[in-house]
Amino acid sequence: MPINRRQFLGAAGAAAAAVHTACESQGGASPTLSDIASIRERYPRVMRQPYLDTAAHCPLSIHTREGMQKYMDFHMYGGGEGRGEYAGEAMRAVKPQFARMIGAKPSEIAFVQNTKAGEDIVVNGLDIQAAGGNVVTNDLHYAGSIHSFLGRRKAGMDVRIVKSKNWVTDLDAMEAAIDKKTRLVAITLVSNVNGHVEDAKAITGMAHANGGYVYADIIQAAGAIPIDVKALGLDFAACSNYKWLQGCRGSGFLYVRDELQGTAVRDLLFPGYVRFNYPPWVDPADGDEDPMPFSPPTNAGRYQPGNTAREGYCGQYESFKVMEAIGVENMLVHTMALVDRVRKELPESRYRCITPEGARSPILVFIPADYEGTQARLKQANVQATMTGNRLRISPNIYNNQEDVDKLLDALV
Repeated sequence: MPINRRQFLGAAGAAAAAVHTACESQGGASPTLSDIASIRERYPRVMRQPYLDTAAHCPLSIHTREGMQKYMDFHMYGGGEGRGEYAGEAMRAVKPQFARMIGAKPSEIAFVQNTKAGEDIVVNGLDIQAAGGNVVTNDLHYAGSIHSFLGRRKAGMDVRIVKSKNWVTDLDAMEAAIDKKTRLVAITLVSNVNGHVEDAKAITGMAHANGGYVYADIIQAAGAIPIDVKALGLDFAACSNYKWLQGCRGSGFLYVRDELQGTAVRDLLFPGYVRFNYPPWVDPADGDEDPMPFSPPTNAGRYQPGNTAREGYCGQYESFKVMEAIGVENMLVHTMALVDRVRKELPESRYRCITPEGARSPILVFIPADYEGTQARLKQANVQATMTGNRLRISPNIYNNQEDVDKLLDALV
């Protein structure tokens, strides 16, 4: 059955409203951790099992699902009861919401299908190979991106992949690899490999001093840690929505600095719709216009691939409401208390931590002495975490609590 606008907005805004109400009762103070805990029940999966795996995928929340459902109801039942108005409202608001989260302007944000699609738009638009330039990256960048760069290297592009040192980016080696022909430096701001937080400010300084640009994969950063793309000096960034942004697959964002749009990153997609200015389409024709007027977007929308997953962005609209109400910094305070405890209480002799000391991200990675045994114990305890290669990755989010950590430690220690 379709739900009306009042029912829908009442349900979808419940979590954000709860946080706002708690703040008002404190005289407008920032949300406390007890306020944050009150939204746990909005994530049904975490009520069924200790889910410590946001770096892989965030469980779908009730409010995110309801945003998606509202858009689908619009297509299923048509307009009326606020459905059509809601879809327009969400699609207008979601770019400004994301822009605020990363310190950008709405005009610098485009919709893309996923992180990799955003990176490819930048790499292809810079025309690196034809210009005789090179790309510099490192082995803590996303493995799918490195694989793509290896393919580009085989096709003739000069690609330089710097090896990390003790699970940390070797900044001296990065600086040595960057030269006057470096067109792009590609990094991951928070590494999915081990939670390492890249020194983006140092790297953008190196690249800009040589006339190059910097792209950052922020899928493990946006919504997980505070980001200011301007302060970091980032020229481009991209992310999918299904991890720390608490959205769904098939939707994401690309950031392109205003002054680089259509210049440094050339247009390759040309989205928009033509209007024919001649009979029988128009009679009489407008003599002051071309027969086929061309009017492409003049903002980052120029990089969009056409229609995107609107149901995903309607769900994202609701996720952003809750995240803005809480604040990313408050969320990080909550998650750091959990990862700090795990790091302290898992014995180093059995679980060697490869997340750098002082890394302020909610991703914690270990190399277990007994990989298969660890995997079996987590399965038996019904604890969800990532085990891949030889590594165990723990990544709690706002919906986790100390009881989840208790269950993790009980299973592993």
